[in-house]
Amino acid sequence: MIGNYKFRIKKMKKTILLLLIFMSVNLSLISQNLVWEQDFSSSGICPSPGSEACVTIIANRLLELTFETNVDTVVTIALKRAVGQNFEYTIHFPTDRPEYFDRTLTIYCQSFAKGIQIPLLLAPKESELYYVSVTECYKTHLEKGLTLFKSCSYADAREEFRKAMEECSDVPPNDDVKTKISVIDSIQRLRKLAKESFEMLDYKKAEEYFFAIHSLNREDNFAYQRLLDCQAENRKYCELYMINAKKYFDGKEFEKAEILYNKVIENGCHTDNIELATFYLGRTDKKLGRKKGDPMGTAFTFQWAYYKQLGFSVGGYDNKKVSAYFTFLYNLDPIMVPTVKGGIDTLVRTLDFKGALGLTVRPVRNKYVPIWLTIGAGYAGLIHSVSPEIGILIKIPFGVEARAGIALSYTFQYRIPIEVETRNLVRKPNHLLGFGFCF
Repeated sequence: MIGNYKFRIKKMKKTILLLLIFMSVNLSLISQNLVWEQDFSSSGICPSPGSEACVTIIANRLLELTFETNVDTVVTIALKRAVGQNFEYTIHFPTDRPEYFDRTLTIYCQSFAKGIQIPLLLAPKESELYYVSVTECYKTHLEKGLTLFKSCSYADAREEFRKAMEECSDVPPNDDVKTKISVIDSIQRLRKLAKESFEMLDYKKAEEYFFAIHSLNREDNFAYQRLLDCQAENRKYCELYMINAKKYFDGKEFEKAEILYNKVIENGCHTDNIELATFYLGRTDKKLGRKKGDPMGTAFTFQWAYYKQLGFSVGGYDNKKVSAYFTFLYNLDPIMVPTVKGGIDTLVRTLDFKGALGLTVRPVRNKYVPIWLTIGAGYAGLIHSVSPEIGILIKIPFGVEARAGIALSYTFQYRIPIEVETRNLVRKPNHLLGFGFCF
């Protein structure tokens, strides 16, 4: 009884071991692809009766193969025998009908999702030999793609990377083929832009594009040579810009000189040339009577409130710096102010005025948002109140390079009375609208 039990345990262990081996073999095969290769040196005459042709398939024993064709209803294996570590399959095919000369043999293996196809052009009594084996699909296509990428064959490299990603079943979890395809797409776009810029003699842009290409692929010698060509052309043009700009400046044609000095800076010429161009641009501004800084850095607006309040506001609205503003308001509607007259409390009709000071800043500094923020506080003289305020000012230039334009503003005030007696005389919220000019 005990001996029988031990025998069963031993048999179970052996079964589990064989099962694990089988699973590991199949898992290994799943991560690979089938390939075939014809042995032309073994072609001969088929020993089958009649006009049949022979096809012999040799594959590893681990590969259990099945066969079908596009013209035969059933594919019968005439002979299957073991030869060392391989199985040798021999199949006889009829050749007595025209459609048999356009036969495609499809070979399947249970460990692979896809079969492989072998085109057969068999003559009567012809014998052909094929070897079927497995290969690492992902690694093969990846290595081919990398080799083609280094040789700058970008279209072919992209196709190999695509096959590695889409057609292989052994793609690792940390696969980065998508990144490689994105790099190739970027290089192809940059090549097109670089070619267009180079042909249009825009060497500065072309240099940037070729530099980007060479940064993505250090083996791209064409991009590197074009980069050197662009740099040489830029140096040549920089010297011409400097020579002609100096001639225009000495000839008092300051606007033409300014255009060329700006080109020196835009093209990223040598540091010495840029420093000299910047110096002469400053002198050009003086010769043309221009002021430094924001050409519309000052704004003057007329202020109006809905309850008969008029005034003006003037201030600095610089593109980069924090500036200040001043506002003066006059109330056209007389108000009753309490006072003491002849020892008796009474009310007197009088006019009210208010002054305010504050700071201006541009929170978003780009040409699409010409808005300045204003923050300040004011004081009303007769009714003794303070009023913190916040607002915005918008500049609308008269043209693209205009040095003047329209200014629009809005300000919100909140008045806080200092004396208890005037608490009911103060309109606490106040809204001001402004219209004027910036210059």
